[in-house]
Amino acid sequence: AGGRVTGKAGKFSIGALNVQTASDDAVKVDAANFSVLRVKRDILRRSSVGAMLTHRTTLVGRTGSNDGYGVDAAFGFFQNLRMDGYVARTRTDGKDGDDTSYRANVDYNADRYGLQAERLEVGKNFNPEIGFVRRLDMRRNYAMLRFSQRPKGIPHVRRVTFQGSLNYTTNMTNRLDTRAAVGQVQTEFTNSDLAIVSF
Repeated sequence: AGGRVTGKAGKFSIGALNVQTASDDAVKVDAANFSVLRVKRDILRRSSVGAMLTHRTTLVGRTGSNDGYGVDAAFGFFQNLRMDGYVARTRTDGKDGDDTSYRANVDYNADRYGLQAERLEVGKNFNPEIGFVRRLDMRRNYAMLRFSQRPKGIPHVRRVTFQGSLNYTTNMTNRLDTRAAVGQVQTEFTNSDLAIVSF
């Protein structure tokens, strides 16, 4: 059983969810309560700030409860610049420390030039029992640069793009897990076909 409320009041978007599950002795599942509250406020012309709280009363296979809370923001400036990020933390019975996660991202996506930069960190005990996290115990640094031109002297070619990126991922003790550098040249033709060479 449960209930859900969503809506918008002025510049605020609000969502609340509460679900109560029953126990099932046949599969050894205890009763649990799941609660989520999300509030977001629109600011400026194309930006927002928000916060979220989650609570779960019973954990899978063990006693205890779990809470998650965080704040996020997304800012759109001019036509091509976007910045967003979040900071979140969880509290789980039986797990202490290394329970935060944050992300900061900048994306400049103009026709001729492009830039992306991201920093993502997920602690090894970050544990959103309501939700999903793909990978724990990680720090990710990513950067991408792009230059595009629209040549007038080459028939049937709409745009040529040169792009390079670097992904550098470690665990929380800075042990290298992944390092990838990519260079790419892409030709877009007037019929929307693409030719891509990457290394």
